[in-house]
Amino acid sequence: MNDKKMETYLRLLAAAEQELIANNGYLEISAIAQRANSSAGLIYYHFGSKTGLIAAVVDQFYEPLRKIALGDSIPVELEWQEREKARTKAIIDYFYHHPLAPLIAGRLAREPEVLDIERAHVAALLEQGTRNIAQGQKLGHICSTLDPQITIAMLMGGLRLAIDQAILAQEKLSNAELLEQLWQLISNTLKLQPIPITQIA
Repeated sequence: MNDKKMETYLRLLAAAEQELIANNGYLEISAIAQRANSSAGLIYYHFGSKTGLIAAVVDQFYEPLRKIALGDSIPVELEWQEREKARTKAIIDYFYHHPLAPLIAGRLAREPEVLDIERAHVAALLEQGTRNIAQGQKLGHICSTLDPQITIAMLMGGLRLAIDQAILAQEKLSNAELLEQLWQLISNTLKLQPIPITQIA
Protein backbone atom coordinates (compact mmCIF):
# COMPACT_ATOMS: atom_id res chain seq x y z
CA MET A 1 0.00 0.00 0.00
CA ASN A 2 1.53 3.30 -1.09
CA ASP A 3 1.66 6.38 1.15
CA LYS A 4 -1.46 7.98 -0.32
CA LYS A 5 -3.54 4.82 0.04
CA MET A 6 -2.26 4.33 3.59
CA GLU A 7 -3.17 7.91 4.46
CA THR A 8 -6.70 7.37 3.12
CA TYR A 9 -6.99 4.02 4.92
CA LEU A 10 -5.99 5.56 8.26
CA ARG A 11 -8.29 8.55 7.76
CA LEU A 12 -11.26 6.26 7.12
CA LEU A 13 -10.31 4.12 10.11
CA ALA A 14 -10.15 7.17 12.37
CA ALA A 15 -13.51 8.39 11.09
CA ALA A 16 -15.08 4.98 11.75
CA GLU A 17 -13.72 4.93 15.32
CA GLN A 18 -15.05 8.44 15.94
CA GLU A 19 -18.45 7.44 14.52
CA LEU A 20 -18.63 4.36 16.74
CA ILE A 21 -17.79 6.41 19.83
CA ALA A 22 -20.22 9.18 18.93
CA ASN A 23 -23.10 6.77 18.24
CA ASN A 24 -22.67 4.19 21.01
CA GLY A 25 -21.27 1.45 18.79
CA TYR A 26 -23.42 2.02 15.71
CA LEU A 27 -22.20 3.30 12.37
CA GLU A 28 -23.37 3.89 8.84
CA ILE A 29 -21.07 3.94 5.84
CA SER A 30 -22.57 7.21 4.58
CA ALA A 31 -21.88 8.93 7.90
CA ILE A 32 -18.26 7.75 7.89
CA ALA A 33 -17.78 8.95 4.34
CA GLN A 34 -19.11 12.36 5.31
CA ARG A 35 -16.96 12.52 8.45
CA ALA A 36 -13.84 11.55 6.47
CA ASN A 37 -14.72 13.80 3.52
CA SER A 38 -14.59 10.71 1.32
CA SER A 39 -16.94 8.36 -0.52
CA ALA A 40 -18.75 5.14 0.35
CA GLY A 41 -17.07 3.46 -2.60
CA LEU A 42 -13.63 4.18 -1.19
CA ILE A 43 -14.64 2.67 2.15
CA TYR A 44 -15.80 -0.52 0.45
CA TYR A 45 -12.58 -0.55 -1.61
CA HIS A 46 -10.40 -0.53 1.50
CA PHE A 47 -12.50 -2.63 3.91
CA GLY A 48 -14.89 -4.67 1.78
CA SER A 49 -17.92 -4.16 4.01
CA LYS A 50 -19.15 -2.49 7.18
CA THR A 51 -18.21 -5.68 9.04
CA GLY A 52 -14.67 -5.48 7.66
CA LEU A 53 -14.44 -1.85 8.73
CA ILE A 54 -15.54 -2.59 12.29
CA ALA A 55 -13.06 -5.48 12.45
CA ALA A 56 -10.26 -3.13 11.35
CA VAL A 57 -11.20 -0.59 14.04
CA VAL A 58 -11.21 -3.28 16.71
CA ASP A 59 -7.91 -4.72 15.50
CA GLN A 60 -6.39 -1.25 15.70
CA PHE A 61 -7.71 -0.92 19.26
CA TYR A 62 -5.90 -4.12 20.25
CA GLU A 63 -2.58 -3.28 18.59
CA PRO A 64 -1.19 -1.24 21.56
CA LEU A 65 -2.33 -4.01 23.92
CA ARG A 66 -0.39 -6.54 21.88
CA LYS A 67 2.68 -4.32 22.23
CA ILE A 68 2.19 -4.13 26.00
CA ALA A 69 1.81 -7.89 26.30
CA LEU A 70 4.13 -9.12 23.56
CA GLY A 71 6.54 -6.27 22.84
CA ASP A 72 9.21 -4.40 24.73
CA SER A 73 7.12 -1.49 26.04
CA ILE A 74 7.66 -2.83 29.59
CA PRO A 75 11.36 -2.50 30.57
CA VAL A 76 12.98 -5.93 30.43
CA GLU A 77 15.51 -5.02 33.12
CA LEU A 78 12.78 -4.94 35.79
CA GLU A 79 12.63 -7.82 38.26
CA TRP A 80 10.03 -10.39 37.17
CA GLN A 81 7.28 -9.38 39.62
CA GLU A 82 7.82 -5.67 39.03
CA ARG A 83 7.66 -6.21 35.26
CA GLU A 84 4.43 -8.19 35.39
CA LYS A 85 2.78 -5.73 37.76
CA ALA A 86 3.85 -2.89 35.46
CA ARG A 87 2.34 -4.82 32.54
CA THR A 88 -0.94 -5.25 34.43
CA LYS A 89 -0.97 -1.53 35.25
CA ALA A 90 -0.36 -0.61 31.60
CA ILE A 91 -3.27 -2.79 30.45
CA ILE A 92 -5.64 -1.28 33.02
CA ASP A 93 -4.55 2.26 32.13
CA TYR A 94 -5.08 1.62 28.42
CA PHE A 95 -8.64 0.39 28.91
CA TYR A 96 -9.43 3.22 31.32
CA HIS A 97 -8.17 5.95 28.99
CA HIS A 98 -9.32 4.73 25.56
CA PRO A 99 -12.79 6.08 24.64
CA LEU A 100 -13.56 2.96 22.59
CA ALA A 101 -12.94 0.57 25.51
CA PRO A 102 -16.47 0.75 27.03
CA LEU A 103 -17.92 -0.17 23.63
CA ILE A 104 -15.46 -3.06 23.22
CA ALA A 105 -16.53 -4.29 26.66
CA GLY A 106 -20.23 -3.62 26.12
CA ARG A 107 -22.14 -2.93 22.91
CA LEU A 108 -19.54 -4.24 20.45
CA ALA A 109 -18.71 -7.35 22.49
CA ARG A 110 -21.69 -9.13 20.89
CA GLU A 111 -20.54 -8.51 17.32
CA PRO A 112 -19.06 -11.60 15.57
CA GLU A 113 -16.25 -9.59 13.98
CA VAL A 114 -15.20 -8.32 17.41
CA LEU A 115 -15.23 -11.84 18.84
CA ASP A 116 -13.02 -13.07 15.99
CA ILE A 117 -10.45 -10.33 16.61
CA GLU A 118 -10.54 -10.97 20.35
CA ARG A 119 -10.00 -14.71 19.88
CA ALA A 120 -6.87 -14.07 17.83
CA HIS A 121 -5.66 -11.51 20.37
CA VAL A 122 -6.29 -13.83 23.32
CA ALA A 123 -4.53 -16.75 21.61
CA ALA A 124 -1.35 -14.68 21.25
CA LEU A 125 -1.58 -13.49 24.86
CA LEU A 126 -2.08 -17.01 26.18
CA GLU A 127 1.03 -18.18 24.38
CA GLN A 128 3.13 -15.33 25.74
CA GLY A 129 1.56 -15.60 29.19
CA THR A 130 2.38 -19.29 29.39
CA ARG A 131 6.03 -18.46 28.73
CA ASN A 132 5.94 -15.71 31.38
CA ILE A 133 4.54 -18.11 33.99
CA ALA A 134 7.15 -20.73 33.11
CA GLN A 135 9.89 -18.12 33.39
CA GLY A 136 8.56 -17.02 36.78
CA GLN A 137 8.63 -20.63 37.95
CA LYS A 138 12.18 -21.06 36.69
CA LEU A 139 13.24 -17.95 38.61
CA GLY A 140 11.54 -19.23 41.77
CA HIS A 141 8.82 -16.56 41.95
CA ILE A 142 5.86 -18.84 41.20
CA CYS A 143 4.74 -22.11 42.76
CA SER A 144 6.29 -24.87 40.64
CA THR A 145 3.24 -27.16 40.85
CA LEU A 146 1.01 -24.78 38.87
CA ASP A 147 0.35 -25.64 35.24
CA PRO A 148 1.39 -22.56 33.20
CA GLN A 149 -1.29 -22.91 30.53
CA ILE A 150 -4.19 -23.40 32.94
CA THR A 151 -2.90 -20.72 35.30
CA ILE A 152 -2.56 -18.01 32.65
CA ALA A 153 -5.99 -18.86 31.23
CA MET A 154 -7.56 -18.36 34.67
CA LEU A 155 -5.68 -15.13 35.30
CA MET A 156 -6.35 -13.64 31.88
CA GLY A 157 -10.04 -14.50 32.06
CA GLY A 158 -10.36 -12.89 35.48
CA LEU A 159 -8.29 -9.86 34.50
CA ARG A 160 -10.30 -9.10 31.39
CA LEU A 161 -13.71 -9.63 33.00
CA ALA A 162 -12.73 -7.47 35.96
CA ILE A 163 -11.53 -4.64 33.71
CA ASP A 164 -14.71 -4.85 31.61
CA GLN A 165 -16.89 -4.67 34.71
CA ALA A 166 -14.84 -1.79 36.12
CA ILE A 167 -15.06 0.41 33.03
CA LEU A 168 -18.79 -0.26 32.61
CA ALA A 169 -19.61 0.45 36.26
CA GLN A 170 -21.43 3.68 37.11
CA GLU A 171 -19.05 4.26 40.02
CA LYS A 172 -15.84 2.65 38.87
CA LEU A 173 -12.71 2.11 40.90
CA SER A 174 -9.69 4.26 40.20
CA ASN A 175 -6.87 2.80 38.12
CA ALA A 176 -4.76 2.34 41.25
CA GLU A 177 -7.56 0.65 43.22
CA LEU A 178 -8.28 -1.80 40.42
CA LEU A 179 -4.58 -2.55 40.00
CA GLU A 180 -4.19 -3.37 43.69
CA GLN A 181 -7.23 -5.65 43.72
CA LEU A 182 -6.18 -7.47 40.56
CA TRP A 183 -2.57 -7.77 41.66
CA GLN A 184 -3.72 -9.26 44.95
CA LEU A 185 -5.66 -11.87 42.96
CA ILE A 186 -2.62 -12.58 40.77
CA SER A 187 -0.28 -12.72 43.77
CA ASN A 188 -2.53 -15.11 45.67
CA THR A 189 -2.98 -17.36 42.65
CA LEU A 190 0.75 -17.50 41.92
CA LYS A 191 1.74 -17.39 45.61
CA LEU A 192 4.02 -14.40 45.06
CA GLN A 193 5.77 -12.32 47.67
CA PRO A 194 4.27 -8.76 47.69
CA ILE A 195 6.24 -5.90 46.12
CA PRO A 196 5.84 -2.20 47.02
CA ILE A 197 3.67 -0.23 44.58
CA THR A 198 6.16 2.65 44.83
CA GLN A 199 8.55 0.61 42.73
CA ILE A 200 6.30 0.95 39.65
CA ALA A 201 4.33 4.11 40.40
